[in-house]
Amino acid sequence: MATSSKKRKYEEENRSFHPEWEDGFAFIDKGGKPICLICQTPLANYKVSNLKRHYATNHEEFAARYPPQSELRKSKLASLKSGMHQQQTLLSTFSKEGNASTEASYVIAWNIARAKRSYSDGDFIKKNVEEVISILDPNNSKLRRLIANIPMSRHTTERRISDISADIEREMMNDLRNCVAFSLALDESTDIQDTPQLALFVRYVSSDVVVKEELLNLVALKDTTRGIDVKNALDETLMNAGVPLHKLVSLATDGAPSMLGKKVGLMGLLMNDTKYPHILPVHCIIHRENLAAKYFKFEDVMKTVLQIVNFIRSSAKSHRQFRNFIAELDLEDKPDDLSFHCVVRWLSTSNVLNRFVDLLEPIAAFLSEKDKSYPQLTDNEWMEDLMFLTDIFEHLQNLNLSLQGKDKLISDLTQAVFSFQKKIQIFQRDILSREFKHFPRLQHRIGSYSGSGIKISKLTEYRDRLQGLLEDFQARFEDLHQLKSSFAFLINPFMIDVFKDGFQLPKNIVMETSAAEMELLELQEDLGLAMIQKSHSVTDFWKLVPEVKYPQLKKASCRLISIFGTTYCCESLYSTMKFVKSKHRAVTSNQHLTELLRTTTTSYQPDLKKLASSKASQQKHNN
Repeated sequence: MATSSKKRKYEEENRSFHPEWEDGFAFIDKGGKPICLICQTPLANYKVSNLKRHYATNHEEFAARYPPQSELRKSKLASLKSGMHQQQTLLSTFSKEGNASTEASYVIAWNIARAKRSYSDGDFIKKNVEEVISILDPNNSKLRRLIANIPMSRHTTERRISDISADIEREMMNDLRNCVAFSLALDESTDIQDTPQLALFVRYVSSDVVVKEELLNLVALKDTTRGIDVKNALDETLMNAGVPLHKLVSLATDGAPSMLGKKVGLMGLLMNDTKYPHILPVHCIIHRENLAAKYFKFEDVMKTVLQIVNFIRSSAKSHRQFRNFIAELDLEDKPDDLSFHCVVRWLSTSNVLNRFVDLLEPIAAFLSEKDKSYPQLTDNEWMEDLMFLTDIFEHLQNLNLSLQGKDKLISDLTQAVFSFQKKIQIFQRDILSREFKHFPRLQHRIGSYSGSGIKISKLTEYRDRLQGLLEDFQARFEDLHQLKSSFAFLINPFMIDVFKDGFQLPKNIVMETSAAEMELLELQEDLGLAMIQKSHSVTDFWKLVPEVKYPQLKKASCRLISIFGTTYCCESLYSTMKFVKSKHRAVTSNQHLTELLRTTTTSYQPDLKKLASSKASQQKHNN
């Protein structure tokens, strides 16, 4: 039987370019391939037969005009080589300038999105830059050409922001899939076209305790916003993200029945869905605080205050006259107007009361000029109620402000709430002792009396009102009291008495309680970590706890850190949405709205140079 000979491969022949081919066939070596100097055609490999065939077939006249080995031929070949080099240099320059222009367009698009501006602002920015350069450096033609070549049309800006959003989403999804634990915050609101928009935020913690809080998705619900509608949107989002559901720790909502309902609400549906783990439900702490403040009522006081405010503010003429009246008085350190009351705004009541009290005398004088009589403004008991209510709402406002903000740990939020409950008890003592250290407006009012001062019955009423507020707080935040030991572990694990209290963390926080107890005892004897804990923040401390030695404790801390205490991120997003999808941009599609909001709120910094380079390579490939 005949044996087949082994087929030779070109790579095994070790062919190389021969210098004599330049004069003989007008070829040079360029990038590992022979290239014809005359027509700039590259050939596949270094075969003399291929070069000779190409030269004889296509450039017969060149051989006649420029004989081999002649000075004329050498001069012509040198000229062709120089021309090819200049051409390639020019192409390289144009390519670099094109890449720079593309990167510049990404930078402008990124800043437009971050500033919540419209797509069409790209042309406006480009025009301004061109005019500024023409003034500052009118002779720099290269710079003016580069700026003129920046693609900044409306549709280009739209595509750039879409690319940036996609890049952010890819990086976020990769981090989310590799995280140790994550939690969700959900809320629903309508946009300017009355479309229900469901905001889903995710907070995830990596193995080295790096915390990220990002917009996972913005889902436009169709007709209804029932619990099943929200769950379907959540299911689809998590399935598309490919997130391991066993890492899900908690879900924070605004407390609406469609969210927290035990049967047909979102939490009830999730609890009955076997593909979801046991999830810790969190009712937004800010919403709970706001509800407690909302039901702390002095109806007679608020009714009169709002009547006066609405009389002044509801009429353009009265409002204008009142502002002119205030301006003529030239009051220092006083507000120049009253605020409208808005029920859905967290700080509205406090702002209305503070401005009303600060402008009390000018208001009384203005009403007198308008022949409007409000006997309450001269009634001592009503005025005492007004001052007491204003002081209390200022304390509630300070609490509300301390609860707002991104990236706040639930342990810090609960500390603020628990400490306020103790402050209420101090307020009660302050009232009964008649010191009024924490009620400056009430103190100032009582100090103006020439008689015996405030009645004992009124002090008792205030104490009882504060007791009702305290009991309301205790009832609304009872679930957080049950988690107090978990938060204590997160803040300072060295203070946990395992022998006396045990290691009482929920099962969805600590998977193996017995192993975690042993690790905690070892941790409490680690003097180095004890010193670190005293001088570092909570997250910084847990970053330095070695996972190899304390795996259960590290995982438990990551799961606790991931928990949202509020839906502030969602509320903040809806405020941003009012700018992004305003009446002037009402036709913005849901996809573009999501891309703009993700780009606006993200903590990621996209690699714009890489995006520009990828775009240039893609265009080159398409060409």
